[in-house]
Amino acid sequence: MGDMYSFADADRYCSQKERLSKVKKAKTADMRTNILKILVAVLFAVLVIEAVIYVVIIPCTASVQVRFSGLTQYTPDDIIRLCGLNVRQTWINFDTGALSSKLKKLPLFESVQVEKCFPDQVIITVSERKTAAIAIAEVDGKSVAVQIDKTGYVYRVDGSLPTGNVPIISGLTFENPHPGIRLNTKLRPLLKQIGTILETKPAYFSAISEIRISPKDYGEYDLILYPMHSKIRVLADKELNEESLQYMMVVLDVIDSLDPDVTEVDLRYGAVSYKTRNSDRSYQLRGGAFNNDSNRR
Repeated sequence: MGDMYSFADADRYCSQKERLSKVKKAKTADMRTNILKILVAVLFAVLVIEAVIYVVIIPCTASVQVRFSGLTQYTPDDIIRLCGLNVRQTWINFDTGALSSKLKKLPLFESVQVEKCFPDQVIITVSERKTAAIAIAEVDGKSVAVQIDKTGYVYRVDGSLPTGNVPIISGLTFENPHPGIRLNTKLRPLLKQIGTILETKPAYFSAISEIRISPKDYGEYDLILYPMHSKIRVLADKELNEESLQYMMVVLDVIDSLDPDVTEVDLRYGAVSYKTRNSDRSYQLRGGAFNNDSNRR
């Protein structure tokens, strides 16, 4: 009987130990589950807070971040000052339409695009006008430089000068010159031709100090070109391109070597003629190379 009781006690002890082990494991599992739930809750709370900050607080309270793209001649501060942009306003209250309208009124740009980028950025992309020619005009009794783009649009009348080999155009008349006016329709092709040459072979204009417009009947005109390092002036028609400028340089080199007293060269009408200092007569330059070039023109 004693042995039977002993075995019964051992069974109860083992059974109790197993129950205690199961209870301990269950508590451990519950603890891990609770910790995981807490971590998930904390992570969710952090995400909610970040989302609130990103979606609500930053757009509604933070100052807008303005970014410019396409500026080469001006600084962001210049544009902010010119258009009166308030960079301290919030993103949510920023009016892109009003800003775009202000920027488009500035004569400095050909095109403007304003975009809002969530949560606090505004991207301003501009295409600047570039100077194709400089003219001289009278403003308040003073002679100032007028900058004209390749479309014949006057966009700067502040006396400033651009960098690079930009030609001076004379023979233009301005009444009350101001940014926003455009040249006569007949003169716009000339500005377009100059702009094209400046984009491809700007070095040509480093050899020309001035281009004068010489009016003809019915609104037409010829050109008078003044080479930089020559006393000879060149008469040409209104078609200005790389080929005509190259041809002009070749003719000047040849004539300068033939007769140092030449004062004027006429490249119009498919022939080369010239005048000398001591005679008002025109002499025609003849030669196989020039005849061939003249025929091509």
